[in-house]
Amino acid sequence: GIAVAKSEGKHLGRPTVIIDVKKFKEIYKAWKAEEITAVKASKELGLSKPTFYRRIQEYEKAMS
Repeated sequence: GIAVAKSEGKHLGRPTVIIDVKKFKEIYKAWKAEEITAVKASKELGLSKPTFYRRIQEYEKAMS
């Protein structure tokens, strides 16, 4: 089943969560300045805490 799906080019796994880049940057700056907690930031973005931290890693890697 999985091999057939891959050969047909179908996406496997959970869908990627799309977030507003402008909103993410604003919340990231507030979080980095310790104005809000990671829990509050992740709730405002509609992400789980692990996803929030993963997106931060991706963002900081892209910035460097």
